Amino acid sequence: MKLSTLAAAATLATVALTSIPSPAAAFGQETFGCRVSPGPVVPFTPVCTNLHLYRNVQVGFLVDNLSGSYTFSWNVTGPYSSVVSGCTATSASCAVAVSAVSDMEIVAWVTYSQNGQTASKRASATINAVCAEFC
Repeated sequence: MKLSTLAAAATLATVALTSIPSPAAAFGQETFGCRVSPGPVVPFTPVCTNLHLYRNVQVGFLVDNLSGSYTFSWNVTGPYSSVVSGCTATSASCAVAVSAVSDMEIVAWVTYSQNGQTASKRASATINAVCAEFC
């Protein structure tokens, strides 16, 4: 199996396991962040970066601390190659694949609603390219 396929599977499993909403919280207490994998499992934060240099990475975004049901609207910008999972109106998470051939930034905005209340949050991932000569 290719390393990129294994990395994709690991990221999907990580996003799926961490997409379980936290116990009850009031609207307005939601958090939003990102993390890059492969790499160590770190908390989702509003700004993230790759901690290891891999050519193919995934950036996962997550709305957490949810209570009840929500709808989501995702807007992800930057040079990502494809959506890996989520990024739908019913998904609290969104993961995109990135080929780290140059330094780049992937930014996600999410707007979420519940019972007529709406909020928006932003998170950004800085991807450092794989260096060819000096790594």
